[in-house]
Amino acid sequence: MKMTIVTDVHGNVLGAVQGHNLTESKDGVEATVSFSTGHATHMIEVDDDLATVDDIDEFQQRLRRHLQQHQQQQP
Repeated sequence: MKMTIVTDVHGNVLGAVQGHNLTESKDGVEATVSFSTGHATHMIEVDDDLATVDDIDEFQQRLRRHLQQHQQQQP
């Protein structure tokens, strides 16, 4: 599953949005998710079952793990 993870200037995970598209249009209305300067977005693939995790601590732990794996793969 595609997910966009948002981090602050210290690398702390602030949140995540399912998908890589941060703009949505419906019935002539367009909304865009944006973040303050210094925040970074990381567009990565995560386990499909992450969308079903109900425990916030487990969710954040798994987000951090996926983010670390993604960053290790970057040159």
